[in-house]
Amino acid sequence: MRTGLWERLARGIYRLSFAPLSQDEDLVRIALWASSYRGLVAFSHETALALHGLSDLLPDRYHLTVPRGFSRKPRWQVVLHRRDLAPADTEERPGYRVTTPLRTLLDVAETSRVPEEQLWLAVHQALDRGLVSQKRLEAALPELSVRARARLLRALRSHAPGAVSA
Repeated sequence: MRTGLWERLARGIYRLSFAPLSQDEDLVRIALWASSYRGLVAFSHETALALHGLSDLLPDRYHLTVPRGFSRKPRWQVVLHRRDLAPADTEERPGYRVTTPLRTLLDVAETSRVPEEQLWLAVHQALDRGLVSQKRLEAALPELSVRARARLLRALRSHAPGAVSA
């Protein structure tokens, strides 16, 4: 730090001052902050939609799923969602993890923050791009609340051949 080689980003988080900035630097910083806790931590919900290129949403905050016992207070415009993620629910990216497209769609179906039209668009794009299959989405329906199941079923039905896309 005194020589200028290292730059402090947050308590316990440093970067080489001469290293080029990454476009994902904010994501890596947040992942490092949260990863000191045991258990899987991954960007999720609206942030994961954006990272997967699904829907037209531009989230104004970072959504991060952390283990149920996570006790740190959110920082840097971070919204915490508590869930114990399985390794199969996440994908590794350079410096951070993100929920899979399937887990992301299930999470987004559960929230009222994402308008139904955006859920439909995300489902259509994920199916059209082969990121998820309709069979996998239908198999996951029982784990959702009644309301979320209905939202996701409407999106799946609207994707049927001949249906008009959202």
